[in-house]
Parts: sequence; structure tokens; C-alpha cells
Amino acid sequence: MSRRTQENIIALALLGIFIGVIVMSLGYGPRARMIPLPLATLGIILIVIQLIWQNLRSTDELQMDMLSMLTRQAEGASAASQRSEEGGKPNSTWRREVMALAIVAALVALILLMGPIPAVFVFAGGYFVLSRHYSWFAGLVYTIAFTLAIYLLFVVALEVQLYYGLLEPLVERYR
Repeated sequence: MSRRTQENIIALALLGIFIGVIVMSLGYGPRARMIPLPLATLGIILIVIQLIWQNLRSTDELQMDMLSMLTRQAEGASAASQRSEEGGKPNSTWRREVMALAIVAALVALILLMGPIPAVFVFAGGYFVLSRHYSWFAGLVYTIAFTLAIYLLFVVALEVQLYYGLLEPLVERYR
């Protein structure tokens, strides 16, 4: 089975899940469907875009190593790992996997400590600046825009009560 066929099967399975979420949420009350309905609709839109994109491009453009992208490995390291796979030597990716898991664990820990909005601000800003994807000024601008978008979506539009984190009692004194 080709890689494109595998990706189409996964995308169609996700599309079926999102359609199932919409069908199920229509039986909920108006307030209960405020989260699953918009998220499933957005998921359907993104999956349809993904299906169109991956079927209209060549398969060479679809080759991407998300682990190296997340951990920001250099092109030379990626090529070296491919060479080691071809040469029969075992490929050592455990460091990159541990680094990726540490990034996810850091975000979860920040959310538990500070709540989602401050955690997203600290995490996104830190990631943009430390990974050198952007300059510190561009990273700050994108971090503010991203955090504001999340706040407007969940707090303003969906009226979700946010978790304030374990540090809330310390901050509550200063309100």
C-alpha cells in the first residue's frame, strides 16, 4: 500500500470521526454542543483541505519528518539519519523522541501550574525565541496574536470557564 493511500485512509477515518461528532452533538442541548460542533466543523474543513492538498501534490513534497521539525534538527542530521537507515545501522532517534516528549510535558506542566492562557503565552513565546524560528520581536508579536486568538475563541466566543492553575491562590492575593 502506498504512502498516499495510507494517508488518505487516515484522513477519511478522521473525517468519519468528525462527522460522527457532529451527528452526535446535534442531539445535545444548545449549550452542550457549543464545544463539539465548532471543533468538529473546523476539523472537517481542515481534513478536506488536507485531502485536497495531499492528492494534488507529488508524493516527494509529502515526505516530512515531524519529529525533526519539532526538535529543530539540522538538515545534515536528518540526511545522516537517513543514510544510517539505508546502511543497515540502527537509527538512534531516542534523543529526539525524549526532546519532543519533554516539550509536550513542559506545556502540560505550564497549563497545570498557570492555566491555559498564560501557559500558551509562555510556551509559544519561549518556543519561538529559543528555537530561533523568529526574532524576539516577531516571536513576541506572534505569541501575543496566538494567545489572543485562543482567548477570543474559548473565553469570548465559546464562553468556556478556564482552569486557573495551581498557582491561582498566590495570584489571587494581588487582584
